[in-house]
Amino acid sequence: MSGAIVSVLRKLRENDAFSLLLRPRVLANYARFRREVRVRPTEMASTPPGVEIELTNRCNLACIQCLRSQGLKPYELGDIAFEDFQRLLAQFPFTLNLCLNGFGEPLLHARFFDIVAEARRQLPWAKIVIYSNGILLSEQVAARLPGSGLTEVNVSIDAASPSTYRKVRRGGELEQVHQGIRRVLRARQEARSRFPLLGVNYVMLNENEGELVPFVEQAAELGVDFINCISYATYDWGFQNRRSPGSYRQEIEAARRRIAALGIRCRTLPAADFAWTDPARPFDCNFFWGDSVRVTWDGSLTLGCCTPFKETYSYGNLLQTPFAELWNGPRMRANREQTREHRPPDPACASCDRVCKSFFAERPPRLPTV
Repeated sequence: MSGAIVSVLRKLRENDAFSLLLRPRVLANYARFRREVRVRPTEMASTPPGVEIELTNRCNLACIQCLRSQGLKPYELGDIAFEDFQRLLAQFPFTLNLCLNGFGEPLLHARFFDIVAEARRQLPWAKIVIYSNGILLSEQVAARLPGSGLTEVNVSIDAASPSTYRKVRRGGELEQVHQGIRRVLRARQEARSRFPLLGVNYVMLNENEGELVPFVEQAAELGVDFINCISYATYDWGFQNRRSPGSYRQEIEAARRRIAALGIRCRTLPAADFAWTDPARPFDCNFFWGDSVRVTWDGSLTLGCCTPFKETYSYGNLLQTPFAELWNGPRMRANREQTREHRPPDPACASCDRVCKSFFAERPPRLPTV
């Protein structure tokens, strides 16, 4: 059996998604997407298999790596209306991966569990995921998660010591988050359910240098299903890396060895070659072809990357214009053409490209104000 088939079967089993095999139109859309993302046409026949719908852009923490903490342009805060969520999700009938996140804490939404149930009703085969800071994982919330329809809960931590956690994720306590994780795992065991799978996330920042290996050890002790680790380039948010390539490489390799020794599953770990920082690398991006798209709480369509200023980078509003029109609209087609020519199509893309290439520079360039 080929490795590709084994990988697909493993994913179907992990997400309990074998019903997907009975959805030929969903599978056909994904096959078209895989072909198109390779050839990069100006007009897409497929729709993105991954969609993010923002339930709220409110948050109960003030993390240093978040745009809210950079003193940048404010924008209106709000929660998605349940009826609007229904309308938005109905425009993505071939979705395989649905993330109920944007730039806020999804558990703050008053109808969070109703929305999850609606998402599962519309997309019974899909992987439905949230990213949470874990502060709100109370006994009551944890008890409702098994059987809710969620496939996965990712808890973002970014620290191993209480002092670093307080510095990075301001407003929370590390032990409070660990307790919430234990509650979810205990509730899942008591419900005799495999879901939701529970993972923990770590973003490599200046402030948490040296804590990745202890983070891995804590994750193994907690008994989570997987870990994720990513490097941090903030596009036009104002973050400036102060760590050297050697520091990054040493910590990544130490974590890789510890992960192997502990036998914990790691889904993402940065590559140690840092090819994405090469100044000679031409501009390139798959987001214009549907790696992921994001819909804000009030219906604005953006790319699934970190270009949050919807007033500037919105492709339209899905509560006013159908996705099919915007997906192949004039602006999206023009951006695809420019990207194929390795030209950043707008200031956010140029900023992302510039920051990535200067990530390890001693004096990163001053970024434009949005």
